[in-house]
Amino acid sequence: MVKIFLALLVVAVIAGSAIGYTSTVRRYSWTDEKFGYFTKGGDLQPKDLLAHMRSLQQEGLAKVEVVGGAEFDFGSMLREADGEHDFVIKNVGDGPLELSVLRTTCKCTLGELADSSLEPGESTVVHMAWSAKTSGARFQQTATISTTDPYNGELELRIVGDVVDRLTARPSSWNVGEISSTAAIEKTCTIYSRIEYDIQFKENRWLAKIAGADVDLDVQPVPVDTETALRYPDTRQAFQATLKVSPGMETGLFSHTAIVEFEPVEAKHASEKKSGELSTLIKFEGRVVDDLSLSGGSRLAGRSRDQYIYTLPPVAAGEGTSSDLLVLLRGPHRDDTKLSIGEVQPAEVLAAELGDPKVKENLVMHVLKLRVREDAPVMQRDGNQKDDYGTVWIKSDNEEVAPLRLRVKFNVHDGR
Repeated sequence: MVKIFLALLVVAVIAGSAIGYTSTVRRYSWTDEKFGYFTKGGDLQPKDLLAHMRSLQQEGLAKVEVVGGAEFDFGSMLREADGEHDFVIKNVGDGPLELSVLRTTCKCTLGELADSSLEPGESTVVHMAWSAKTSGARFQQTATISTTDPYNGELELRIVGDVVDRLTARPSSWNVGEISSTAAIEKTCTIYSRIEYDIQFKENRWLAKIAGADVDLDVQPVPVDTETALRYPDTRQAFQATLKVSPGMETGLFSHTAIVEFEPVEAKHASEKKSGELSTLIKFEGRVVDDLSLSGGSRLAGRSRDQYIYTLPPVAAGEGTSSDLLVLLRGPHRDDTKLSIGEVQPAEVLAAELGDPKVKENLVMHVLKLRVREDAPVMQRDGNQKDDYGTVWIKSDNEEVAPLRLRVKFNVHDGR
C-alpha cells in the first residue's frame, strides 16, 4: 500500500508541474501570433544603430509642443488683481492631435480651448485667466490638458509670479531679539505705495497696549529714489515709519502689531478707497530681559534674575565636576559696571569663578565656571522642595544693576 501511495504521489507532482509549466508558457512566453517575430539583433553593427532605431519608430503619431514654454511668469502684480495669458499649443507630429481640459487649480480658470483637434502643423490657443487672491507673496496656479501625444499624455500649463500689496512695509516686522528692560528702542522701516492716487498718513494704532513704556510711531513722506523704483516697481510714494520705545517694558516675550492708516490727499478719491486698502501692518516683537542675565544651554531653566535654575550632572564623592555658563550684562550701564561672585551655598560643595569680561556688540560677557568640589561630602539638592537648592549670587558694584541669583541642583553620591 505504501509503495502504491508513493507512486501516485510522484505521478501527481509530475502532472501538477506539467500543468503549471504549460499555463505559464501560454501566459508569458513570446509567440509570433501575439507579438510578431522576435530577434535579438545579434548581427546589429554600431554603424547601423541609427537606422535600426528609426525603423522601430512608429509613424503617424501626434506630438504636442507649447510655443514659448508651458510656464508663464507674469513678474509681479497687485494682490486681488486679474491677469490673463494665451498659451499657444502646436501639433509638431505626423498624426492628428486631440486635446481636452482635465483640471485646473482652484484659483485659476481656463477660459477656453480654441480648437480641440489639430492636424499636423496646426496650432490652437489656450486662454487662461486668473485672480491673484492669495495671502502669500508668491502665486502659482496650473491647468492640465489631456493630449493624444503618446509621450506627453498630460500637459501642465503653469502661471507663476509675485503678488504685491498696494501698501507694503519693508521690513514688515521689527524684531529686536533680546533687549534690556532699561534700554530705549528705536527702529525704522519704509512703507511703499502703489496706489494710483496720492495718499497721506492719517493715524496709527496698536492692537494691544505696550505696557510699562512710552511708545511713539511717527510716519513721514520720503522721496522715491532710483533704488526704490528698481526694488519695488510701480511705487508712486514712500513713507518712513520711525518707532521709539522708552525703557521700562516688562520682561518676557512680546509681540505687538501696529496698524498704520492713510487717506487720500484729494477728497474726490475717498469714494475709490477699498476696505483695508489704505492701511498696512507692522509687527514689533522680541524678548525683554534684565540687565543681568544667564545663558547656559539645556541644563539652564528660567529667564529672569530670580528664576534661574541650573542642573549639574551627578558626580561621585571625591571626583568633582564643572560646567560653564555665560553671564550677560546689557543696558546703559554695561560699560561702567563690575561684576563679582557673591555668596555661594553650600560652600563645602559648590564653588564659582567669574572670568574676565569680553565686549560683544551691545553686551558684556563673563564665563561663569560652576564647580562641585572634589572634597565635597555626599549631599543631594534636587529642588523637590522650595529651598532644596544650592545658590550662587552674582553681585554688581552699580546700584542700577540688580544682583542675580542662580539656584543649583546637584547630586554628590557615594559612587555605588
